[in-house]
Amino acid sequence: MAVSIRDVAKVASVSCESILEALISPSSLEPEVVRFVMQTIRTSGFLETFSHWKKGEQRSAIAVAVPSLESPYYVEIFRGIDRALSSLGLKTATIVFPTRNSPVFLEEVLFSTLHNPVVSAVIVISQSPSLGIVEKFEAEKKPLILLQSTAQGAQSVLLENQKGMSIAVNHLFHKGKQRIALINTPTSGRDSTSVASERLMGYVTALHRNALDFDENLVFEAADWDGNDGIAAFDYFSSFESMPDAVICASGDMNAMGFINAARSASLRIPEDIAVMGYGDLKIASLMHPPLTTIRQRLMIAGAGALVLALESCINGRGENLIIMPELVERETV
Repeated sequence: MAVSIRDVAKVASVSCESILEALISPSSLEPEVVRFVMQTIRTSGFLETFSHWKKGEQRSAIAVAVPSLESPYYVEIFRGIDRALSSLGLKTATIVFPTRNSPVFLEEVLFSTLHNPVVSAVIVISQSPSLGIVEKFEAEKKPLILLQSTAQGAQSVLLENQKGMSIAVNHLFHKGKQRIALINTPTSGRDSTSVASERLMGYVTALHRNALDFDENLVFEAADWDGNDGIAAFDYFSSFESMPDAVICASGDMNAMGFINAARSASLRIPEDIAVMGYGDLKIASLMHPPLTTIRQRLMIAGAGALVLALESCINGRGENLIIMPELVERETV
């Protein structure tokens, strides 16, 4: 068996996330940590796991199926994949298939890549393939890595959505907030493992843990992840007799930006009149006025992790899921 990222993490006594961070974003870690991790990577034989793709003797590519190319969230994931390819010195390409959120088109894309000899592995972002197609990949021994979704027989990179919501609610509660509202994407018709369902569950659980009542009227469902739904959410909450103390934009930083702009247009002060938390920590979060307090999803780390698992699985076979933990980023909107 070739050396895996879990083997390196065990030897170095750090998390897999720290290994990935040292590879693609070393400036975010202490220099001593980066030096130690990189030395462990070199001495463990981990880089030899990717020798097939470093030599470039054969054409190879990683196929990536993504709902769309417009979302800044997916752009961050692609940045992670690209940085991992570069830092590992791999001579392989990525082939991107936008599926336009169509389950039918996703199945067609996956079937077409299954027997393509150029494609070493496939990464599927925020979509769930059918059990039938997963079984076909397993039979062909072609790695299928799911990012932000699960399927029996497939390996996943998962973002801990319930933990992220718990961090957000706890932070607001300790800041003295009692009426904490939520902007989320729709949960109706989704299974319990969907992003929206996990975030709603994390929100409700954290409220109860802090002895706060759950009020379904304080939940606004945004149709999309863009800023326009943040404006619509502000219009909804401003129709109340009194505004909530705080709002968590689990539907993303862009909706938080829309909400804040609408609140400021209505002469509300952020965070004095209402505190606002985002979710994602996109680049724009630190550039907003005021800068946005948010939950960092570590999307680049997730993208890099998906790539590493995909290539490791080509050598070692299907392994364990990788879970990426979120972080609180405190700025000025809470």
